[in-house]
Amino acid sequence: MNKSRWQKLITPELTHLSSVSNYTYLHYQDGSKVLMSRTLKDWQERLPHFLRIGKGNLVSPDHITGWSNDFKTGYVNNQPFKVSRRSAGIIRKEGPVSTLN
Repeated sequence: MNKSRWQKLITPELTHLSSVSNYTYLHYQDGSKVLMSRTLKDWQERLPHFLRIGKGNLVSPDHITGWSNDFKTGYVNNQPFKVSRRSAGIIRKEGPVSTLN
C-alpha cells in the first residue's frame, strides 16, 4: 500500500480496528468504517501505541472511556469490547495504558 494512503487513514478520529480474516476494518468516531486488505498484525506494527485487547481488536488509548473492575471489558467511546484473558491480566498488572503485544 502507498505510504501516503495509509497515513491519510490514520487520523485522531480513528477509534479502533477490527479484523475479519486477512482484512481489517478501521472504525472512526463518526461511525464510519473503511475495509482494508491488511491483517491486524500489519496494522499493529504501524500503530504501536494502539492496544491489542484480543485476537480481533486494536483500540486507540485516546478513545478508551473506561474499564470494568476485572478489566475483562473495555469501553471505546462508551461501546463495550471484550478483552482477552491474557490482555486483561497484563492490563491489571501493568496498568490500562500499557502497550499489549
